[in-house]
Amino acid sequence: MILPDKDLRIYYSGNSYVEGRCSRFDVQDYSIIVETWLKKSDFNNLNNNIRPNAVKELYKILGRPKFIDTSWQGKNTIRLSPVVGTQLHNMRNQVTGYVKNINSVPLESDKGWLNVKLECYTSSNSL
Repeated sequence: MILPDKDLRIYYSGNSYVEGRCSRFDVQDYSIIVETWLKKSDFNNLNNNIRPNAVKELYKILGRPKFIDTSWQGKNTIRLSPVVGTQLHNMRNQVTGYVKNINSVPLESDKGWLNVKLECYTSSNSL
């Protein structure tokens, strides 16, 4: 199986990023669920540089929650950035998220690739 072109960059630890093919990008209120296909090595890099569930709702302004990264080192803050020139870029804007959970499942048809699911919170109003 040949996987399609990559259309999503997940930035972690500043300007470090992994790229994958996005299969789901759902936004509901201030929650984001993203599923993407990543190489095992890319998943390991991402997983080793984030701290899932290190997020807390700080306060609400006019009903809009404000979340903070409670790792205190920015280790749980990621940027989900569609690659310019892709269909995903036409549909979604870049958004900053705080990782609530990360899961992975191997793709049966292609060894070395994982289906990765990220669940995040966001304080962004540009969704």
